[in-house]
Amino acid sequence: MHKNKLIAFLLTLGLTISTVAGFGVSASAAPGDSPLSGLPGGEGRPVVMVKYGNSRPDRPHYSLNQSDLFYVEEVEWGLTRVAAMFNSKFPEVVGPTRSARISDLEILEQFTKPGIAFSGANDVLLKIIRKSQSVSLSPSDRPSFYFRSNKKSAPHNQLLRLAAMMAKETKVGTVKDIGLTFNAAPAVGGVAAKTFAASWASAKVAGTWNGSSWTIAFDGTTHKDAATGKLLTPKTVVLQFVDRKTTKFGDKFGGKTPLLKSVGSGRAIILRNGQYFESTWSRPTETSGTKFSFNGAQFPFDVGQVMIVFVDGTVKKAPISLK
Repeated sequence: MHKNKLIAFLLTLGLTISTVAGFGVSASAAPGDSPLSGLPGGEGRPVVMVKYGNSRPDRPHYSLNQSDLFYVEEVEWGLTRVAAMFNSKFPEVVGPTRSARISDLEILEQFTKPGIAFSGANDVLLKIIRKSQSVSLSPSDRPSFYFRSNKKSAPHNQLLRLAAMMAKETKVGTVKDIGLTFNAAPAVGGVAAKTFAASWASAKVAGTWNGSSWTIAFDGTTHKDAATGKLLTPKTVVLQFVDRKTTKFGDKFGGKTPLLKSVGSGRAIILRNGQYFESTWSRPTETSGTKFSFNGAQFPFDVGQVMIVFVDGTVKKAPISLK
């Protein structure tokens, strides 16, 4: 092929041009990786947090395995919920969606006008959400995209047509770099670990190394997607030790909502490539990203989905295990 025709062809594919023997040009993938997972297609696209319920009646989830990054957070009564960040792709259906928590807003302060899809909150927290920089995408705001599944009972059955909503969404801002780095080359220097677990009063999350990623189980049950049956298999898992503070928020039964402080610094255990790495994390301000370091240098995550588990760093004996 003639050199000029080759260059024109490569440009139509969205490829960048550099030197190659014989033609003076070469092709490499254009920039576009998600800053949340390193997966292609996220740069310049919106970012949306979807709040998933994570009690037994909420599971199995729809499309959690397609998120770029998800957080496991303690809520009332020692239960957990999941805050999943979608950026590189927006699945057709996600959920079941449940109510927002104060810890979600602190996570979202790293972004500019991120979306938050949730199914309500108490009146005080709803007012805080409305005043925050986040864009509320609740059923009250985008009612035509939510629906109830007949396979479960309320409140565990509210689902969201995320792809359809985002195809029309104009208010949500584009994703930002939140301090994470990615490298697909196998990590070295850690301690062998084939399993991990973290527990709370009424919940447990665990993972098993399958040779290429971590297979996740909630409350002793391996997670399988509600629509496809596919496993939940993040490439990198982080046990992030955070300050746990009591707040004025709570549920109607008297349960108190903890605030899990993702601003600050502390200990982190990073799991990838069948190893764990005793590390540290630092997020100096609400608007800054989080840097994870190992042996004094920033530690790269594997390319692929990331799971961050907020662990109570205020207790003497952390409720975790590594084997």
